[in-house]
Amino acid sequence: MDFLSLRKDLESGIPILIYDFDGREEETDMVFYAGAISWKSIYTLRKEAGGLICYATAINEAKTLGLNFIAEELKQHETYSKLVKKPSYGDYPAFSVWVNHVNTKTGISDYDRYITISELHKIILKTKTNPEEARREFYENFMTPGHVPILIARDIRERRGHTELSITLLQKLGLERSAVIAEILDEKSSMNKDKAKMIAKNFGLHFIEGKDIFKEVII
Repeated sequence: MDFLSLRKDLESGIPILIYDFDGREEETDMVFYAGAISWKSIYTLRKEAGGLICYATAINEAKTLGLNFIAEELKQHETYSKLVKKPSYGDYPAFSVWVNHVNTKTGISDYDRYITISELHKIILKTKTNPEEARREFYENFMTPGHVPILIARDIRERRGHTELSITLLQKLGLERSAVIAEILDEKSSMNKDKAKMIAKNFGLHFIEGKDIFKEVII
């Protein structure tokens, strides 16, 4: 794995493609580093990937902000707890709350989602230097429900989804644990691995499999 080239692309606002695992979701996500996005990045995710556009960070940063997995919160609700079930691939999703930044209009446009995500990235940066201020600013400057779902990465040894793969790779590259991801869809279903590889080749993008990211962690 060419770490130098990967980091250079991500810091330049160029996405990478990450496939999870054979026998799991068997999906490929388009991944941007949240510290290097523009509204055009959101447009690219919407047009070229097509899946749900999510913001992802690590569990420590989420805990600093007081965020929890939405499934854990819903389990405590008398009615909604009946809806909490594991998907077919075997573990609970990484979703936390869905937010908009207070400076957005409706929250759904490419520009509005760029504002929300870039401001989330700033908050995540601040969790390292001034965690109390980061938490205060988060609750003052964001609202829920919104149009940007926040995903929380568990340890990759515990869960091996795209959230964990993206955040683990960013950490390995020495970048902030802050990503924007979306599944790459095809007609009717998710794009298969071979076709996703061809897309990566045609556009000159890195294509990385989850097994290779996991290998880097356990060595």
